[in-house]
Amino acid sequence: MKPALKILAAGAFALAVGGCSTFIDINENPNAPTVVKPDAILAQALAITAANYTGGQGAVAPNNQNYNSYASFAADYWGKSGVVSGFGEERTYNYSSSYYGNLFSFTYDNLNDYNLIQQQGTAQGYPFHAAIARIMKVYNFQLLVDEYGDIPYKQALQAAGNVTPAYDKADAIYKDFIVQLDGAIDDINKATAASGSRVVGAEDVVFGGNMTKWKQFANSLKLRVLLRQSQVPALDGYVRTEMTRLQAAPDGFIDADVVVQPGYAQSTNQQNPLYNRYGLTPSGSNTTERSYQIPTNYIIAQYVSNNDPRVSQLYALGSRTVNGVTTDAYVGTDAGESGPPSFNGNVVASRFLLNGGILKGFNAPTPLMLLAEHLFAKAEAETRGLFTGGDAAAKADFLDGIKASFVYFYRPATGSVNPLASSTTGVAEYTTYIAANATNPLVNYDLAPSSGALGKQSVIIYQKYLAMNSVASTEAWDDYRRTAQPKFQPSLESASPRPDRLPTRLLYPLSEVSTNAANIPPNVDQYTKIFWDVVD
Repeated sequence: MKPALKILAAGAFALAVGGCSTFIDINENPNAPTVVKPDAILAQALAITAANYTGGQGAVAPNNQNYNSYASFAADYWGKSGVVSGFGEERTYNYSSSYYGNLFSFTYDNLNDYNLIQQQGTAQGYPFHAAIARIMKVYNFQLLVDEYGDIPYKQALQAAGNVTPAYDKADAIYKDFIVQLDGAIDDINKATAASGSRVVGAEDVVFGGNMTKWKQFANSLKLRVLLRQSQVPALDGYVRTEMTRLQAAPDGFIDADVVVQPGYAQSTNQQNPLYNRYGLTPSGSNTTERSYQIPTNYIIAQYVSNNDPRVSQLYALGSRTVNGVTTDAYVGTDAGESGPPSFNGNVVASRFLLNGGILKGFNAPTPLMLLAEHLFAKAEAETRGLFTGGDAAAKADFLDGIKASFVYFYRPATGSVNPLASSTTGVAEYTTYIAANATNPLVNYDLAPSSGALGKQSVIIYQKYLAMNSVASTEAWDDYRRTAQPKFQPSLESASPRPDRLPTRLLYPLSEVSTNAANIPPNVDQYTKIFWDVVD
């Protein structure tokens, strides 16, 4: 069956929500009925989104393909270690239609879940569930557009009704995102005022049924959507009009990290997906892939050279032995290096720190949008005049964005979220970092010039890049393609003909090539730009 149109029954049998484990026990059955209660499948749909976006392996991501892992290599956060061969496409950027091909089908499967929730929610009197699904459809469709460009949109999600859907233009899809998010907010407001609307409960594993927070998330998602288009000259008027309207939105924006917590536990296929793939198994042994990738020298240097204590929260120390003397050090690899450090010998590589900022623990929630991302996005909009407030507002949000990053990376797996309070874990380390970089224009907003290589926008994107490291790498990779910042190092083995020696997108997967070739846009390769990618 066509992957982009198949209806996934992930959770169709979890009809009761009697325990946390039911939210991540995924059963796929193509013969399952498609008329189900929205509250029975919402949690599983959200857990699948989390695994597709940031996760790794487990029941909800059995083929180990997700946006974060792909982007972590492309954005120069990760390189391969010396204990494994392969990773040829990561090292050369010579992508094929099978490279991360399951992202396409996994995302459409997830979209079918949300489409079912939206349809059944409207029909059965679950308007809040339907509105959540409408927001999450935008979230997922944006992931697809940002990595593939033109995709099936208007004719997608019709199951057997259309097995060869037409492809819509990416820029037109983007404009409809704002329409859909406005509609979802309006749906929530109408449902709140109506009597008899079924409320959302524990099955909302993001906000626990708080619909005001869903509206705020929709607004922050609008900001992500509009900023992505904001470098395109022809869209300047449209973006500015929508930004003005967005800044006046009555419900405001997110004020904490947006995370999914379906009840991760230290059991098989129940752990946090990223930890389950790159951390420890439920029995406490190293996972198979714990040693496969290591940080790059570039990303390590950005922390070390700027007196950034986050480095110790992200990576375990490696070591170098010279003339019989061993020195502890943060040891990475260059992207594409053919013989990088291993975990023995004279050069011992650093790994992701267990129970640190990236691999927080088996029971840590999975982020969908970090508060740091939103605050840096807001700072960029302000410094560029897309929001009012100018540099004074931009500086405040810039600093709060850095602070929110420290709080996220320092917060333990089960830590409470109160991101900007002075007593929160990580704030003391943030204060030390700011004080240590009083003369550094990469940290001190006042010292960054208004234009040029260290312009205000570039410094904001640079700090955002540090904050997205390995947990929201998709946003850093998209920001690079949009702004050409920061200037990280391409692979030593790059086959890219571009001046920056990087790719620009993924290829349409074999599943589409074999079943819907007539509708796939022609002449697309891994260096064909997405419509919003206009800055080199």
